[in-house]
Amino acid sequence: MNLTHYVHTLKHHVLLAILLTGLTHASAQDRNKEFTFQYDPQEIVNSSQYQKIQILDSRKDTTHYGIIQKGFLGKSATVVANPALEDQLQKYLETISNGNTQRDTLLLQIRRLSFSEIGGGIKEKGFFDFRANLYQKKGNNYFPLNHIDSNFQVSGIDVSNKLLKKGSLIIDSFIRKNLIVKDISSESLTLQDIQNIDYKEKEKLPLYAAEHLVDGIYMSYETLKNQKPDYPLVDEKDKKGKIKYYYYTNEKGKKVKLKDSQIYAVVDNDETYVSTSFGYYPLVMENDEYYFYGLAEENSTSFSISAGIGSGFGYGGGMIGIGVGSAPSNIKRYKIKIDHVDGNFEKIEQLPN
Repeated sequence: MNLTHYVHTLKHHVLLAILLTGLTHASAQDRNKEFTFQYDPQEIVNSSQYQKIQILDSRKDTTHYGIIQKGFLGKSATVVANPALEDQLQKYLETISNGNTQRDTLLLQIRRLSFSEIGGGIKEKGFFDFRANLYQKKGNNYFPLNHIDSNFQVSGIDVSNKLLKKGSLIIDSFIRKNLIVKDISSESLTLQDIQNIDYKEKEKLPLYAAEHLVDGIYMSYETLKNQKPDYPLVDEKDKKGKIKYYYYTNEKGKKVKLKDSQIYAVVDNDETYVSTSFGYYPLVMENDEYYFYGLAEENSTSFSISAGIGSGFGYGGGMIGIGVGSAPSNIKRYKIKIDHVDGNFEKIEQLPN
């Protein structure tokens, strides 16, 4: 091979490599949607106590902040923070605080932070889910300041930017209102305590800590987690002994029938059955978590706690949930976890039909 031909071939390979690198980078960019934290830099917080903010991301998947649809054609894009969210929040804190800040440090523990969308074109729906704890850091100790458990929904044409902006607003508001706090909790936590915050919270809940559960009808997760039934466990059965419905007796001595959609769960002889849109399913305890194995919509992630608020297909009835063969094609069988904070149902994994 002569020198001229060699140089020409080398240039060709270099140009091809550059082109492929550029295409790969462009393709990666096309698959991502950057989350740039938005706020009003002119809205200053006077006498802020904090100069620094740190993030502890306690989510199971910390690689992104959800999947949304990018552009009118609805291509899926992964939400990523660039620069890193901690860097963006540190700059934000420095921008909105005046020069009289103390030298304290905030720790933001992110327990949920997720953007998601369904649909496309003029029927897009966007969802934001945010759960976080905020602590004041002093040495190796952390003092709880506040917590948030927020979610919202937007709809319309190409809701992505609206969704990201609204998410920023919620995070901004949560941090701002805690920059000046007069009364700080005397409870001192270690970093290990915070990393295991779910278990510390469950220790205080009778549903998780009690040796035996209280029989009864529970109309909400609030009463179930505190083991304070709304009504005694009484039911009406058919001739074959199958439960037709639950009821209670009012102050006039009249029997009042309860709809399954009104009930969150029932406890019978230490067995707990949770009410869903597809019937009642028994709860099982695994590694300090409550699960059930039942039906759910394929495109849902975390869904409603009551049959009346759920997907609305209403195939339920009786004590045991229906089989997947009776449901539409978008209904699948899942392992589903009970969220110990709010009682919502969270799909863990799809199961064979």
